[in-house]
Amino acid sequence: MKSAKYSLKTVDGCRRLLILFLILIMLFGFLGAIISSNGGKVKISTLTIDSRGAEIRIDQYVPAGVSDGDKLPCIMLAHGRGTNRGAMKGIAEEFAKRGYVVLNVDSYGQGMSEQPISDETGKGAAGFAWAGGGSFGQNDALDFARTLKYVDPERIAMYGHSMGASRVGYVAATDSGYYTLNDILINVLADTFGETFTEEEINMDADELASERLNADQLERYNAIRAEKEQYFNTRIKVIIGSDPRPKEVEVAGHKVTRACQCNIIMVSGMYDDLGAGATWNKDGTTTEAVMGGVNIAHWYKASLDGSELTDIGSMDTETILNNKELATVLQNKNARMVCYAPVDHCGLYFSHEAIRLYLETISQALNYNRGNLTDPSTVPLANTSQTWLLRAFCNFLAMCAMVGMIFPIVGLLIKTKFFSGIIAKSAEDEAPAELSKNGKIAYWIFGAVTIILTFLALRHANNDLPPHWAGGFTKKLPPNIFALVATSTIPFWFLIMCAVIGIVIFIAKVLVNKKLRLGANIKELKLKISAGAFFKSLLLTVIIVALCYVVMLISMRVFNQDFRFYESMFTEMRPECWLFALPYFILFTIMYLSINLGINYGARKDISEGKELVMNVLFNSVGPWLVVVGSFLSRLAWTGRSFSEFTLSYSMLFYIPVSVIINRKLFKMTKSVWLGALVNAALVSWLMVCKSGCGDGYYAQNILSVLFGML
Repeated sequence: MKSAKYSLKTVDGCRRLLILFLILIMLFGFLGAIISSNGGKVKISTLTIDSRGAEIRIDQYVPAGVSDGDKLPCIMLAHGRGTNRGAMKGIAEEFAKRGYVVLNVDSYGQGMSEQPISDETGKGAAGFAWAGGGSFGQNDALDFARTLKYVDPERIAMYGHSMGASRVGYVAATDSGYYTLNDILINVLADTFGETFTEEEINMDADELASERLNADQLERYNAIRAEKEQYFNTRIKVIIGSDPRPKEVEVAGHKVTRACQCNIIMVSGMYDDLGAGATWNKDGTTTEAVMGGVNIAHWYKASLDGSELTDIGSMDTETILNNKELATVLQNKNARMVCYAPVDHCGLYFSHEAIRLYLETISQALNYNRGNLTDPSTVPLANTSQTWLLRAFCNFLAMCAMVGMIFPIVGLLIKTKFFSGIIAKSAEDEAPAELSKNGKIAYWIFGAVTIILTFLALRHANNDLPPHWAGGFTKKLPPNIFALVATSTIPFWFLIMCAVIGIVIFIAKVLVNKKLRLGANIKELKLKISAGAFFKSLLLTVIIVALCYVVMLISMRVFNQDFRFYESMFTEMRPECWLFALPYFILFTIMYLSINLGINYGARKDISEGKELVMNVLFNSVGPWLVVVGSFLSRLAWTGRSFSEFTLSYSMLFYIPVSVIINRKLFKMTKSVWLGALVNAALVSWLMVCKSGCGDGYYAQNILSVLFGML
């Protein structure tokens, strides 16, 4: 029979399944590569640069066949706190399709980037603070971008999400600065030629003042200096999508004056961003006064010299650099402002067609480019609504599912060997009655409903009442600081703790009901008590499983530049020392999943097929969290600046909760023990959380693992 050919009960069946899953992983990796590279029209390279003794990892997207004769616009991407450059892949791909050079950067301490002892803030390791300012590598990556011969240094943009928005705002403030070109030239006249000016005169045209006051030799020297200053001014960062650097006081010819940041500033937020930005959006088409003085949404504005006034130029839907000369001039002079909102939540800004359309639309106008200069009549732009990133994301998702699938044939093959066969416990399962009584069936459905209710309440409580700052506060007081992940890991951390409690409660309740109703379930079936040898073999098998999954992921990344991810769920590469950061989580999560396994596997139905029983278990444990996100979406119908549940940091659970139940049940059926499922789940969740969240909230020095095994 066809089903027997792919059975986990036979060696040949396990081999066929493993080969099938490996083929699927490579197939979806190949399809993902085709989409990412726009059918081979974009070359994607993973680069490592080192400006401060600490490596920065960058994914670079360049049109195939580019040469040093090209001058292309460049956009640099800065991910938010608690994620890595992989979250920005879709945005990177869409810009690359339109002919941009894209640098997708892992910030210092996140993803595959290390942390330098000292960055541009000069605070050093002792004064390190994630909220203490700085670009976390974006300035250093910007310096690298300016070395690329095919990048037009006058057309470089940055997009930052969440904390990445703050980082690119820092770049705008420090790189573009607050001096207008005229201010710079007035200072040249004052500092180099000894000219003095009244406060009124410093706002006059510097070139005209130079012509009036300087002799021929001085004017020649002034013009030479002017050319250098103008080149420098024009090659500063031209536009950011990020936080707005507030106007600042500067000194011009001895007079202290206020100036706006000399960069085009665009803010793109989510309408339903319950981390804060959504509360500033009004349905009447304006923002509140907290954002740029209450501007109209999706309108271009011109900032006054001191940034105190904004002049409405028009809607981005009607005004372009082709039909509005004022907009073209304002963008060229780098004093444009805009606020946009996409109909998404905080993390949805990574994964939204409308959000990406806004990025493409605004940057293309600011840099005058979409498959060619927009002002060139021969240019045929690619519509900003034409996006294919979701197809690549779906391929990555299917590859991730195939990676999870390959766990079972790996276990099936190894437990059939003499060494690992000792993991399989003898079970009294067959002694249990085949048919469940009416009372037993009622109890089964009641426990299912209770599980749905409790997991629903647990996740909503974790989202709303246990804020992310917990991980940056309470855990820092644990000596040593063994739980090192950034604050965004807090919600899944607490949710797992509560699920472990729920698992114990459900287990105890089932035992009591079983005893009262004489349902025939036996605690001994769980094989909670195992020998030391069986435990360490289970632990070794877990290490083998994770190692094989990691190797397959690395092969996919090296060959196709595709990892395993969907939305905020991801299994991707980690720096070697990060596995040490994962170890405390693995130990704690093993205890949690052991508790969860007791609730899932005790008293499982034996009068229905294994497949049906698995589906019911998945639903009982997943519907609650799914309802939380449904409630969050429904709360948008009457948006008040806060959703039913702050779900933005919990989306990864929508995928991993059903996956963890499947792993728990399948490995329990294969080994007759709850231990292997708990160990494998703990290892996978630790990998997922560490590679996603990173340890950037604190300073972590490089160590021997990175030095010796960095090539892995």
